[in-house]
Amino acid sequence: MSDMLAYSQIVPLGAFCVAIAYSVCHAWIKTGQQETDLQYRTMEHQEKMKAMELDIARNNAMAAERKAQQA
Repeated sequence: MSDMLAYSQIVPLGAFCVAIAYSVCHAWIKTGQQETDLQYRTMEHQEKMKAMELDIARNNAMAAERKAQQA
């Protein structure tokens, strides 16, 4: 009878541990995905900023060239 009692306590405890492990792993994976997404968005933003800087530099060079031609 004591074996039955021990078994009836172990099974719910095991299921509880599995549920906790699943939750922790799921949260860890989700956090990793969010970090990857943030890094990707940061890289995209940096690329856009570089493109804007190049565009500004190109426009400034064209304006300087026009000024030089007019002078």
